[in-house]
Formats: sequence, C-alpha cells, structure tokens
Amino acid sequence: MNMPRELPSGSTTEPLATATPTSVAEAYLSLLKTRGIDYFYIGAGTDTAPIVEAYAKGLSGGQDFPEPVIAVHENLAVGMAHGYYMVTGKPQAVMLHVTVGAANAVCGLMNAARSQVPMFFTAGRTPLYEKGVLGARNSPIHWAQEMFDQAGMARELVKWDYELRDGRNVDEVVDRGLSIAMAEPRGPIYLTLPREVLAQPMPADYKRRPAQPVVSAPYPDPEGVTRIAQAIKNAKYPLIVVSSSGADTQTVPVLDTLLRTYGIAVAESMGHFVNVPFTHPHHLGHDATAVVSRADVVLTIESDVPWVPGRAEPPADAFIAQVGVDPLFQDLPLRSFQSSVTLVSRSLPFLKALQAELERIGAADTAADRIAKISADSLTWRTSLTKQLEQDTVKGGLITKQFLSHCIDQVRPKDALVISEYTIRAEHMSFTEPGTYFLNSTAGGLGWGFPAALGAQQAAPDKLVICVQGDGAYMFTNPASCHQAAEMHNLPVLMIVFNNHHWQAVEQTTLAVYPDGATRAYVKEHGMAPLSGLGHMPDFEMYAQASGGYGEKVNTREELLPALQRAIHAVTVEKRHALLNVMGA
Repeated sequence: MNMPRELPSGSTTEPLATATPTSVAEAYLSLLKTRGIDYFYIGAGTDTAPIVEAYAKGLSGGQDFPEPVIAVHENLAVGMAHGYYMVTGKPQAVMLHVTVGAANAVCGLMNAARSQVPMFFTAGRTPLYEKGVLGARNSPIHWAQEMFDQAGMARELVKWDYELRDGRNVDEVVDRGLSIAMAEPRGPIYLTLPREVLAQPMPADYKRRPAQPVVSAPYPDPEGVTRIAQAIKNAKYPLIVVSSSGADTQTVPVLDTLLRTYGIAVAESMGHFVNVPFTHPHHLGHDATAVVSRADVVLTIESDVPWVPGRAEPPADAFIAQVGVDPLFQDLPLRSFQSSVTLVSRSLPFLKALQAELERIGAADTAADRIAKISADSLTWRTSLTKQLEQDTVKGGLITKQFLSHCIDQVRPKDALVISEYTIRAEHMSFTEPGTYFLNSTAGGLGWGFPAALGAQQAAPDKLVICVQGDGAYMFTNPASCHQAAEMHNLPVLMIVFNNHHWQAVEQTTLAVYPDGATRAYVKEHGMAPLSGLGHMPDFEMYAQASGGYGEKVNTREELLPALQRAIHAVTVEKRHALLNVMGA
C-alpha cells in the first residue's frame, strides 16, 4: 500500500490478448490494461459510443480491459482516480464527456496537478465530421459542445495535451502520455478522443509495441548534500520542514532516524501525508511558520509553501536549503522563497545521501545539546496541546474540531486510512504508520475528500477508510453522487461531516487581514462573519440512508464516541458505508 513512487507505469510482462482488437476503442482499452491501468473511471456520454461497444464485445468476447467504474459526476471520477494513486502509486485513467464533462473536472484536475498525481485524464471530443463517417455527428449538441481549443481550459494544469488523430499510432500516443505523466515531477496529462477515431477499424497488421520505460528519477548532487550536512553539523538549531515527502512511505523511517541521531527538529507545513511519526520527540508541530524563526538552518523537503512570509520567516543569516523533484515548483506563478542550496532530487535518495554524509563527517558528535533543546521544545508544545484539549473534554460542551480529532484517534485502527479535507486537527492525532493519513492538496479545490476516500477504498479493500470533511467541503462533493457510488461499487467508507453551518476559513482569513476591522465586531455580535454563514443545512445523514448506508446525527460530546463505534461496526461488519453528521462549534 502507498508503494514507492518509482513504480513503473505498466507491467514489464505483457499479458497475451485473448482476442484481437477490431476497433481503435478496443485496442485503446486493451493497451491501457497492459500498461498497468486497473480502473477506467468514466462519465459516459454521446462521445463514448465506441467505448460502450468495445466493452459490450470485450466483456463477452474475452478481451482484457480495465474495470469500468461509472461515475455520475466528474469530480467523483477524478477524485477516485486521485485516491487510488495516492494509496497504490499506480496511475489510473479517467474519461469524461467532451467539453462539458472536462470543464466540471477542472477543480479536481487542479488538485491532482498540485499533488503531483500522474492521472491519465481523457475526454471525448465532439465528432469531427458532420456526416459520412462512422461516428459522425448525429445530435444537435455535437455542434454546441465543440470548442476551438478544448484542451485549453486545462492546459495550465497538465504536463502534456494531445488528440488521438488516427488509430495507427494509438500505442505511441498512449505511451507518450504515460511516460510524461510518470516522469518527475509527476502530474496529469490530457488526451482528447474523437468519436470517429475511436470507431475506426484497426489495421490488420496492428502489433502492440513494448511498453516505454519510465524516466529515471533525479538523484541529489553530492556537493549540495555535503554543504547541507556541514551546515547541520555546525548548527545550533537545525529544522527540517516537510509537506509531501511521506508520499513515498519508505522515507518515513529514514527521516525518523535522521532526526533522532543528529539532533534535528521537524515541523510540517500543511503536511499531506505521514511524513514523520506525529509522536516523534523532535516534532514541533504542524504549523512550521510558528517555529521557523528559531532555526539557524532550515531544510525544506517537498514543501511548496514551507512557511508564510507575512507571518514569520527564518533569520536573515539562516542557511536555507530546498529539496524536491521540482524544488522551485515551476507550475506556481509566484514563489520567492530564498535558498542557499537548491537540490533536485527525490526525497528517499536525498535522505539516504544526507544520512551517509552526516555519519562521514561525525555530525552526531555535536548533536547532544541540540537533542536536549529540541526535545524540551517539543514537550512544551505537547503540554500546551494537552491543556487545550482538557478545555474541550468538559461534559455538555459543543464538539470542536480538536475534540473530534481526539475521539477519532481513540477509535481508529492504527492501519486505517484517514483522509482529511481541512477538518482534522493533526496535532491531536497520533499517526505513526506511513501511508495512513492524507490531507487535501494545497490548492484546496473543495469536494476532494469523499471521492478520494472511495478511490482509496478501492485500492485498499481490507482497510477501514475514514474521511473527515467540513459541511461546506462535503456539499462540494456532490454528496448524492458519492453516496450512490459507495453503494453501487460496494465501497464501505466512513464519512464524518463536521457541521457548524459555517465557512470558517472565510471568517478566519478576513480576521487575519483585518484584525481590528469591522468584521471582528460583527462576529462578536452575530456569531459569524458576513458571507460565511451557510444557514440551515440538510440532514446529511439522510444522504447515506437514501443509498443504503448507515447515517446518524451526533449532537453532544457524550454521544460522539459511541456513535463512532456504531458507524465503524456498520462499515467493517455490515459492509455498508456510513455517515456521521457531527454538529460542531
């Protein structure tokens, strides 16, 4: 689970086809399967007629295609593919309905791009011809849905876009897309598929070509590693800031050992994975901005925004190093974090090289004082969390996000997969197992959590998958579509919705910009800021019940733990999805 990120895009051993493809659509689907694509997440439409025909023949005629997964909303399809890759490291294919379907998926595509998810994203194209060719236009929408540049709407978010123009080079086109998607930094590609091309007969002499190898991943420059190691050895307070290094689960124990041995602190900036055990004795918290000013050496690893400059920065004379497969994050229009050393490398080889160099130069000899200081600071931080939580556990009070996180932490199996879209308070959780915690992308395209949880459940059918969202994010998932998918595809996830009738991020951001402005007085008088209140919310638990799931509303702190246990029983024993509608503060 959550396998190393150097996985190839396809099998090295090509299975023998049991039937010869007679159409481009059949050849295309068969090719995807041989290239390691397990699932074909599809929102079908008029453009998919050759795909439908191919599956009708293939399912009864012995051809081996990816398993089709019907998604009744585009964000659902993209989110499920995202979640599946997140857990397995294997890219999946999505096909949506021409321009309108692709447009609906752009939000999810942005999440995938910012999370470096190598999705094989495709959409049908309005038929090219008005008549005279198999697959030509036969509905008024085929005129109105066409755009001059269909892929233009997503071009900023994909690494490559192209159109399949003839079936004779389907192998070359698919392999080109997969190779680019899997090359570091990974990311989605976009292929459009005209109906007439998919309907073409394959040439009689068609022969599948061998799969393209994945481009080798970048490894660190030794000189840069030496400079970073020497800076750590000489430091009084070195700090590593992480966000996404734990996408490769093998990095977690290496980083753990590195911190303990050489007296290095660690903090997270919007940590998207278990980058290091949350209980690590050198952990300073999940808001690196709050501690970065203490450090004289700051090393950022796979962190797009390692701190927020408007709040705090490292000292002016600090040694700063940035490491990642794309340490400049070139797809972000503006990013100006300074650096003494910038290394292009995957996290695992860099950490191993750094560990070897620190050992070579005897950096452990200078670590004792650092270990004592950092451990004390970590203990102080944890003590403050305990005091904060004590206030939230008084009987009869409202359920807070901190209390919800604490309770989930108490009942979750240690190997459960927990997917959070803003709501989990990581500082009140105790994740230690790599590949068990996932946070939404920094881009924050709402509605990611529930679909990603469904994809994660497909990838790990024997694990409990828990998704936690706020009420606003949950509404953006198109809940009816997601609950229908949970039942249709037998994916018993546990959904927990923190329902405070409130876009809290809108209010908090306004108060941060205008700390002494009119909004603060307005909140004091009315309870929440303008434009942030959501009014009366639906009984979300009814969505789950309507699709055969277990649904329950939780109103008080005393009800929360028993409700969590009932919901887990429904998921793990009854094998049906569940939703807890948690009324929060």
